[in-house]
Amino acid sequence: MNALPLSPRWKLVAAYATAALLTLLFLIWGLQLWRADLHIPLTYYGEAKFNSLLIKGVLDNGWHVQNPAMAAPGALDLRDVPMSDNNLHFALIKLIGLFTKDSGLALNLFYLLTFPLVTLGAMFALRQLGASFPSAIFASVLYALLPFHFQRGQHHLFLSAYFLVPLAMLVVVWIATGKLSLLDETGKLRLRWREPKLITALIISLLVAISGTYYAFFTCFFLLVAGCATAVQYKSIKRLLLPLTLVAVIFGGLALTLLPSILYLRQNGATPIVERYSIDAETYSLRLATLLLPVSGHRVTLMMKLKAAYNQRLFINENDDATLGMIGVIGFLGLIGWLLLKKPAADKWTEDGTGGIVSQLSILNLAAFLLATFGGIGALVALVITTKIRAYNRLSIFIAFFSFAAVALMLDWLAAHYARSQARRNLFYAALTGLLILGFLDQFAPRFVPNYAANKAEYDSDAQFMHKIETALPQSAMVFQLPFVSFPEAPRAGKMFDYDHARGYLLTHGLRWSYGAMKARQDEAWQKLLTSKPAPEMIENIALSGFQGIYLNRNGYNDAKVEGEITSAIGPPQFTSDDGKLIFYDLRTLTAQLPGKFGDQFAAKREEALHPLLLVWGQGFTELEETGQNNLRWGAYDSDLLIVNDSPRPRQIRIETSFATQNDATLRINGSLLNTELKTGKEPIPFSQTLTIPPGKHGLHFRSDAQRVLAPGDFRNLVFKIINFKLTVEN
Repeated sequence: MNALPLSPRWKLVAAYATAALLTLLFLIWGLQLWRADLHIPLTYYGEAKFNSLLIKGVLDNGWHVQNPAMAAPGALDLRDVPMSDNNLHFALIKLIGLFTKDSGLALNLFYLLTFPLVTLGAMFALRQLGASFPSAIFASVLYALLPFHFQRGQHHLFLSAYFLVPLAMLVVVWIATGKLSLLDETGKLRLRWREPKLITALIISLLVAISGTYYAFFTCFFLLVAGCATAVQYKSIKRLLLPLTLVAVIFGGLALTLLPSILYLRQNGATPIVERYSIDAETYSLRLATLLLPVSGHRVTLMMKLKAAYNQRLFINENDDATLGMIGVIGFLGLIGWLLLKKPAADKWTEDGTGGIVSQLSILNLAAFLLATFGGIGALVALVITTKIRAYNRLSIFIAFFSFAAVALMLDWLAAHYARSQARRNLFYAALTGLLILGFLDQFAPRFVPNYAANKAEYDSDAQFMHKIETALPQSAMVFQLPFVSFPEAPRAGKMFDYDHARGYLLTHGLRWSYGAMKARQDEAWQKLLTSKPAPEMIENIALSGFQGIYLNRNGYNDAKVEGEITSAIGPPQFTSDDGKLIFYDLRTLTAQLPGKFGDQFAAKREEALHPLLLVWGQGFTELEETGQNNLRWGAYDSDLLIVNDSPRPRQIRIETSFATQNDATLRINGSLLNTELKTGKEPIPFSQTLTIPPGKHGLHFRSDAQRVLAPGDFRNLVFKIINFKLTVEN
């Protein structure tokens, strides 16, 4: 009995379902997910913890922007680190949050969900470009399972969610081939708002605007390339109208999502939280070799050694994950060959059929490489326009789409010419299935499999330790974390990874943690001042400030000196984690003794602990540097210092320091507290000043007209030095 034929609609559903299912099967097979406890993050270190705290923030507080459980006694405000350009992803996380409040599970589900979403996005785009179902399934599955996806993983969680990239590039190809335009056949403007392709393009552009700055920026670049290509072909500048409109939609949508941060920074001043330099565009650029060579840790020993040998070179960083795999390389080289051998003329860029599409893909592929490569267009953009976009190697995921789209079209050409009979078609499909498996094995390195046993051991040790703290302390109790670690993007402290302190927040509910004090803001300045004091004074001030416990990560120190000093002052820790890395001191006994110790001075001591006079070195200033017997801090041409007096009374201070510059210059210091002008030079110029600081925040702006110091390999704006800065509070 013959099976009933499927209707076109059900064939469509079956094809997309097959592609998604194949992706999930490969994913389960590759990552060995049957071994995983999905409540434990697949990646439990580094930037994955940053993304975990964002997700937990969404689940706990409704959104990620503000988190009262971090940066105690203040609160974490992420408007300083704009993440709202990823609002589409946060909306998906919030949707997952309807089914679970477990941040580890939500993180894993979101990450794993990005694989079939990428497949479906690529599948739709490839079908629109004319690929058959078998070829589209083949190419979209391998595109979703690129090394890029696994290596970015949960560290670069939102870069892993590249499901809009194929859709954005579909819009670009529509424009480049003339299938989408605001002009009619005569070249006159004609707005057809009901045109499905135009509606689709607008929707995709809006979604791109809220799914990450990098992908939005790259999409705008390709829209302009497509617009210029059609303007050349039709010899009409009007052809740029639609691409520019879509660029405006993306830029406007992105600006709107970032508006809370823009307004916050305007009100509170910019800070050097995530400093970027023009050299970064070359440090994190794309290299042709990384596209063509196999994945690092390839399962074939010879290929693994080949890639390992190449990786001994300088500036091998995240660009290592740009490899296309052997299938993608075929598509990439095919596009280069098409461009070189066919040399498509401008009047054939929009020709119907595969030829026109491949021509456009080859042009976009070349444009992407020229933007991303070392010393390419991206380096010029960083030098002249903006340093905010620095990791141009991330364009590899766009190049990969062009390459796999070319592969899909090649396969259809082969099928049309050599698989005309049913027997040959069956053989072709069998070969395609084998090639799909081979392609996955080539792209997936065994090192991508998480170390589930080690993850679980560390996670369980942390969870049991945090549960003890959570049980011992009352709701909303504050815990101070040592060593002090800046947030975000801090250098490693001892053996700690960045964001390791986030585990306190991630594994508890209802407690408040000191970690998360934003760089170059008041909370960080307070914690830096507090932890710079001798251990007995530091502990006392922590207790006076309302903290009921101290959490110490032993991996953050190179020796046990600080731990020994704390133990000598208040006794041994109450809890130690099973792995011995974390210890906890209960401060409540000490806190109860302090009123008796200080008597009538207790309130004043507590006020001084909570609200000391603070210096917040802001935009333009570097971190303090030690140089032998001296210390110094560099300033840029324009630099800002904020003096904070949160006490209810005026404070009198004395500042003593010296200033120096590369050449004879003028340094102007302006603000409500001080207006002065100094002549500076190579020899340090002493400066001293007594100031009365009223309650509140008071800014000082430093402006120097000195020459910038050009130090080899140092791309900071080093203009003037503040040497041996000393502040004395006189009352």
